[in-house]
Amino acid sequence: MTSSAPPASTLHPATARPLVSHARYRQEPYVRCLLLEVDGKAVAWTRTQVLVHWIDDDGRAHNRWVPASAVTRISRDSSAWQDPYDDFGFYYPAQSPLSAPVR
Repeated sequence: MTSSAPPASTLHPATARPLVSHARYRQEPYVRCLLLEVDGKAVAWTRTQVLVHWIDDDGRAHNRWVPASAVTRISRDSSAWQDPYDDFGFYYPAQSPLSAPVR
């Protein structure tokens, strides 16, 4: 897996570390990255950057920090790549049973 650090412009002045948010494990939002021309998951983000994770056609994992403006959230079904280890209950919540028709 490859990874890179977020750009220095996103560093918090007091700690010199980025203020990074993460989604719950296996519940990361799917995104389309126009800059990299890939679909993947937003595994972490700052106010200005998103860490996009995807697996290429050769099975290699990639992680890249990209500008948030280059990323759009998409549904799992719209993604060209889907993580086989997803929490399916999160992406496809169970429908409530249909109630009987009123007579």
